[in-house]
Amino acid sequence: MKILSLDQIRKADRYCIDSESISSYKLMEKAAKACFDWIIHNKFFKIKKIPFIVLVGNGNNGGDGLSLSHMLHLYGATVFVYGINISNHFSDEFLINKKKILQEKINFKTINEGEKFPILNHKNYLIDAIFGIGFNRTLNQYWKSFFHYINEKKFKAVISIDIPSGLFMEKNHENFEGIIKSTHTLTFQVPKLSFLLPDYEDYVGKWYLINIGWKDDFFCKIQTKNFYIDRKSIYIIYKKKIRKKFSHKGNYGHGIIIGGSFGMIGSIVLSATASLRTGIGKLSVYIPSCGYQILQNTLPEAIVYTDIEKHFISKIIFSSKNINAIGIGMGMGLFSKTVYALESFLLKIKNKKIPIVIDADAINILSSHQFLLNFLPKEITILTPHPKEFQRLLCRSWKNDYEKLFFLKKISIKYKIFIVLKGAHSVISTPNGNLYFNSTGNSGMSTSGSGDVLTGMIMSFLSQGYSPKESCIMGVYLHGLAGDIASKKLGKEALIANDIIYHIGKAYLEIKR
Repeated sequence: MKILSLDQIRKADRYCIDSESISSYKLMEKAAKACFDWIIHNKFFKIKKIPFIVLVGNGNNGGDGLSLSHMLHLYGATVFVYGINISNHFSDEFLINKKKILQEKINFKTINEGEKFPILNHKNYLIDAIFGIGFNRTLNQYWKSFFHYINEKKFKAVISIDIPSGLFMEKNHENFEGIIKSTHTLTFQVPKLSFLLPDYEDYVGKWYLINIGWKDDFFCKIQTKNFYIDRKSIYIIYKKKIRKKFSHKGNYGHGIIIGGSFGMIGSIVLSATASLRTGIGKLSVYIPSCGYQILQNTLPEAIVYTDIEKHFISKIIFSSKNINAIGIGMGMGLFSKTVYALESFLLKIKNKKIPIVIDADAINILSSHQFLLNFLPKEITILTPHPKEFQRLLCRSWKNDYEKLFFLKKISIKYKIFIVLKGAHSVISTPNGNLYFNSTGNSGMSTSGSGDVLTGMIMSFLSQGYSPKESCIMGVYLHGLAGDIASKKLGKEALIANDIIYHIGKAYLEIKR
């Protein structure tokens, strides 16, 4: 699914209006009706028992709020509407809907700058329809104080229409005083980039896509650099590789996982098990000799090669002739001989065109030996850092999430590599500067070994013949989906990395539906 800019969203709305020969007012009614349907079908909202307080601005977002208020009133809900008069400019759609509100004698009051804040019952629901996606300026102190007053109230629920009022859609905030904190955001048609960034988690709450009937033909033509990975896009990738009846293990690739050190062999067990559970045909592992017995006992399906050193990797020696993909770095440590082994290994495979996934300690070695970044095979290398590892790779921190994305794209483009920056909505950057944000996963996956599982899964997809981009997309989505399925059974607090592995099969069944 495409993530669009403000200008593109406005063009999509205009195309919808022109192609259907409807007015912008009618499109607004469709948007309000879609929000109304979501509210009345959500069991959380006791529509006829708990009143709604609706805050509306003077523009089209306020028009949405007024139309929604009218629908809730006709349905039998108690509605109190407050017009937030920040400017003296009113959109035509706002004025039409205000007239309807007044004709129905729905409670309507205007709040002007400088007036005493109204007394609002925190046991009510609040609907925020003050500003829309086009808002991009700083509020004055009075309205900042009003928004603070609203946020401090702790309403039973705060529902923002399209975007939390005060939240910029396309740029960073210098401060966060003038933003409504939502519990639910009902956003129209496409995700907004700011919803996917950690800085804005406390303001967006849970967000939901609301279909207002955009035309597919226009949507397909729009060019963008940002994408949201959904089930539809996954199925399109997956169906190309559906297994045939007479296939055998040779059809699903041979991969190797390299890593581990004394006390950290578990990371290799997790990564290797995840590779097998994801469908690889044949798997080898290369570990220090202290891990031999562990691997043979816990994972008899894997072929085990050992280093001459007992406690760490000192030299990476194996035949790459029949290897389709490599995963390296998990639990490997930063021993001086290991650093040299990684350097020698990267030099050796630089021109062999074998896709490689680099994780954990191997990323940390790259961070402290930056010249090694020039040895990474172009277009087929995938790095999988968490935010702290990415900071070390950058040799600097970022001021905000937008700057983080800038640096992410910059490194991918410079070295022609893929980067999977792990976290909520894990984001994949590609060598051409595109970004792909994941839609699956939960906070229960914030646990040791979760990243090892992901690396094993991505390496498995590479071995099976998926492209590097497809492997990243399939990896983060299926990894998150397995975690979601596991958390529903076990709860987020009880989730461990092995639970993700054990639910990969059910995640596959889910995407096949």
